This record gives sequence, C-alpha cells and structure tokens, in this order.
Amino acid sequence: MKSGCRIEALQHKTAERLKRAIAINLVIAWRIMLMTLLGRQCPDLPAEVLFSDAEIEVLQAYAKKNESPSPLGSATPSVW
Repeated sequence: MKSGCRIEALQHKTAERLKRAIAINLVIAWRIMLMTLLGRQCPDLPAEVLFSDAEIEVLQAYAKKNESPSPLGSATPSVW
C-alpha cells in the first residue's frame, strides 16, 4: 500500500474520508498482491480468472494507448 497506492500521499480533512480511501486502497493492494503471486506460479493463467469483462476492456484500451507489446490473454501483461 505504501509504494503501490501511495497511501502516505493521501491528505484528507476528515477521518471518515481517510478511512474510505484506506478501505479502497486495501482492496487494490490485495488484488495486486494476488496477481503478483498467481503470475509467478501460473504465468499462463487467463486474465478472465482475475478480471471482469469490463476490466479487461479497460486494460486493453490502456495497453493500446500505451502501445504495450504484451497480449492481455495471460495474467502477466506488461500493463502491471
């Protein structure tokens, strides 16, 4: 969470806003950790196992915009 989500950079005026930001970032950090572990053990794992169809479309659009050479058919695209 510290390096990947930059949690220390968050500055909120209320404790409630900070709690919500931390909760969202915890989910993101957990998914990143899961993808990292699965990517190491199962590098040919289909992206559909980890992402919804909408998430895959967003990642494909992002990869196309940034001209990523890696296909998004596996769990280890260069987008991560």
